[in-house]
Amino acid sequence: MTSLDGPRSRIVMNREDVDRMIMMRMDLDRYEAQLIPDLHERVRNLSLALKGLVAAARDVSPNNREEALATAQRVLAKEEDSNGH
Repeated sequence: MTSLDGPRSRIVMNREDVDRMIMMRMDLDRYEAQLIPDLHERVRNLSLALKGLVAAARDVSPNNREEALATAQRVLAKEEDSNGH
């Protein structure tokens, strides 16, 4: 619970509110420091795999097609492993 106190409108908060706000900030810090960069890396990996598959689909060379498919499968397998599947 918060309230305004005195002529300077000082904010008074109870301990539970302060603890909750600290935990929210810690969660936000963890999200910014860990999850967002991890998601960016996953997007890069998946984009590369997709580009490889698109290039392979356009390429007439069976060797290039196989290499691109193998790379895409490795990236996708890595992503599945990191998701716990």
